[in-house]
Amino acid sequence: MTQETIPKRNATEWLASGKFFDYHKHQIFYINEGRGNHLLLLHGFPTSSWDYSKIFAGLSRHFNTYAIDFLGFGYSSKPKNHTYSILEQTDIIESFIEKNALKRVKFVFHDYAVSVGQELLARNLESSTKKFEIDGAVFLNGGLIPSLHRPTFTQKLLTLPILGPILSKGFNPKKFAKAFSEVFGPKTKPEAGELNTLWKLITYPGNIRIAHKLLHYIKDRKQYQERWVGVLTKTDVPLLFINGGSDPVSGRHLITEIEKMPIKNGKIIKWEEIGHYPQWENPEACFKEIYDFLKQN
Repeated sequence: MTQETIPKRNATEWLASGKFFDYHKHQIFYINEGRGNHLLLLHGFPTSSWDYSKIFAGLSRHFNTYAIDFLGFGYSSKPKNHTYSILEQTDIIESFIEKNALKRVKFVFHDYAVSVGQELLARNLESSTKKFEIDGAVFLNGGLIPSLHRPTFTQKLLTLPILGPILSKGFNPKKFAKAFSEVFGPKTKPEAGELNTLWKLITYPGNIRIAHKLLHYIKDRKQYQERWVGVLTKTDVPLLFINGGSDPVSGRHLITEIEKMPIKNGKIIKWEEIGHYPQWENPEACFKEIYDFLKQN
């Protein structure tokens, strides 16, 4: 692994390097380093911004890079009696951009965040008085076409009205490790220590278990499918799609359909042996593709 991509911090150091901003009395965690064009890294379910730790150091050498924990994830606030919607998460990102006076922004979206990305593109397209410009967007594996999204068996159970909350409380590190590892490529499974850290971040700070609530995004995707799929062909923003083909959730079956779409300014990268987490499973190549794409836009 090169010095560009090697993780510079463990999860505790990640927290120590970060800050918080207030959104409606909730604390939203973020880490910011670098200078130059502004780049926001937005993560997936059920993890956090630490997903980008293997490429953050490299990207922050070339961009003013922010990695943010969505509400309910990682080190951000995790209110228990809350409806977690993609629209609100998008509002949070827009608020963050406005508070930091970012006028031109580049993005990397993964998993859960691809829906936030699609909503941002839609709002950007509709707005006559844009508060910021989107100069480029990278989409890693995620449910860009909701009808093709294949949630894991565990996710399906967690979405059930009565069973979901019970299963969330009964989830443990061993069950998490098994379910989470299934979406990785055959040769790029996460290590035991990494899985343990990810579990601690998911339940931080005090054994909080709200996965069933965070899965509300599946309903959001069904509700806004036409809007979010449609914007991919309407936007003029340059788009890069990086797809791990071995991902059972949004792998080769998804990217095959993306290839058929008349996207105006798009590029597709496919890695057949990589799974759902390209930035974790193939960090050096992922960093290079993101950097090469964004430096041109």
